[in-house]
Amino acid sequence: MSGLVGALALAAIGRAPAIAEAKRPNIVVIQTDDQTSAMLHSRYVDRRGRRHVTMPRTLSLIGDRGVEFTNYYSSVPVCSPSRSTLLSGQYAHTSGLVRNVGILGGARGIERSDVYEENLATSLQAAGYHTAHFGRFVNGYGSETGIDDPTVPPGWDTWATDWTPGPVRRYYGYRLNVNGRILGPFGKAHYRAWKNKDSRRCPSLGLRCNYHADQIVTRAVRDIRRAPSGPIYVQIDHQAPHSAPDGEAHTEPARRHIGSAVRTPLPRPPGFNERDTSDKPRVLRRGAKPLEKSQIKRMKIRWRRELEALRAVDEGVGRIVRTLRQTGRLRNTYIIFVSDNGAFLGEHRYNRSKFLAYEPSTRVPLMITGPGVKRGTTSPAIVGNVDLAPTIADLAKADLQLPPDGRSMKPLLRHPRRVGHRSVILESYRLPSPSLNAHLEGEGIKVPEGRDAGISAQVPAVNYSAIRAGHYKYVKYAGGGRELYDLSADPHELANRIHWPGYARVARFFAKQLDRRQFCKGRECRKGVRNIPEPKLRRHRRPDKAERHPGKAQRHPGKDGGATPGRN
Repeated sequence: MSGLVGALALAAIGRAPAIAEAKRPNIVVIQTDDQTSAMLHSRYVDRRGRRHVTMPRTLSLIGDRGVEFTNYYSSVPVCSPSRSTLLSGQYAHTSGLVRNVGILGGARGIERSDVYEENLATSLQAAGYHTAHFGRFVNGYGSETGIDDPTVPPGWDTWATDWTPGPVRRYYGYRLNVNGRILGPFGKAHYRAWKNKDSRRCPSLGLRCNYHADQIVTRAVRDIRRAPSGPIYVQIDHQAPHSAPDGEAHTEPARRHIGSAVRTPLPRPPGFNERDTSDKPRVLRRGAKPLEKSQIKRMKIRWRRELEALRAVDEGVGRIVRTLRQTGRLRNTYIIFVSDNGAFLGEHRYNRSKFLAYEPSTRVPLMITGPGVKRGTTSPAIVGNVDLAPTIADLAKADLQLPPDGRSMKPLLRHPRRVGHRSVILESYRLPSPSLNAHLEGEGIKVPEGRDAGISAQVPAVNYSAIRAGHYKYVKYAGGGRELYDLSADPHELANRIHWPGYARVARFFAKQLDRRQFCKGRECRKGVRNIPEPKLRRHRRPDKAERHPGKAQRHPGKDGGATPGRN
């Protein structure tokens, strides 16, 4: 009898790792490109004037069944650095991946960095996950100046990733690196030739559908069905709703959705074509001219095309969820829907692009659903893309191989209203930066000369560091100029309070915080921001001109390139 008990005990011990591994959850990340929070919750108007929710499946299958983070930020609002941050859990100033191309960003940069060999995918693979990637990687993947070696990067079991020269994005006519083999082109890259479009019956035709969103989702669905029985990590990176290859042409929707949003009006939130920018730093005022009618007309077309393109992404979400349910994986799967960065659509007089620290550029969608996640809730906690890798590793019970700067959001999935004292660093280094160079060289990272202007860079080329904490955003520009926004009172960032006497203590507080955290690393980055002072505003009186109309009252540039307010 004792022998039988011993044998059973040994068998149980032998099964323990397998049982533990079976309990690890599946994780699916769906990432869009340049999608704003406004797009996620938008409605389009069809030819008959009827209004429709643009992304009904995404909102119902993920948002209504999980948590939406309304203060989620892309720490560096540009494609490649943001995507590298997702893989590393590190700020760009830590990894050195601050740009879209060159040795400090894009495919060439990531291949030369520690992130290439040690990242979220390699950590999950080491923990027993089947890992798969579909769609966009980083800029320059497949180009002469980036990576031209088709060898699958470390950490991925399945790899079907865009292999496209330079920063070009194509919805048709692209190539894919499929497990080391270059396939394609898929369709023809003549956007306005109807004969080159897919059938309207796509994506039911499977891999014969060349439209990018349909192609990569079909491959993802097939991989989920064929995956081994253990836990899986699947990352699907869409090109939508980013503009077409030349940076000027509009986004290309799937054929079945072309013209479906033809009567949709252009949103004009407060700050659209901002009437008075005299309170903004001088470095931002130089090129911020009022938008012309022709620019606004093009923005209206762009808005409609981007919503039409997101409809295929939304259908893809439905296909992914349906496949997870059919394969018996859904109940043990976390689904994360996120965008890499935002983009301007007329706010602050900018008609496209991103890069800057303003909300349309940096604050983007994030929704998470899965086992134990509180359903149908929102969280105002301040979180960022630097937190995604630690969160996924925490959910997967895996150890990240690189020390992260971010912190896990797992506690917020059960208790989304416990916001704590979280903060996020926002940064951009499009120009050479002596301070960044000194920091990187001190970390042993080689620094080049020159900069990446970027094909979509239609905003001023500036370096800045910023901190988002409490209900404030504080920005410091390398060339001079500061901004302070009280987002609880001014969510559209129309009144720069940096020189308002009532906010002087707040400005000094955040200046010190940013000095300490600008090049933070690891635990230092994860420290909460506590004891934020409140502004000293006069009570029981009518607000003066500076408070009612800050732009009008601030005609004289101050020493920081902002403006000096009137009496307060």
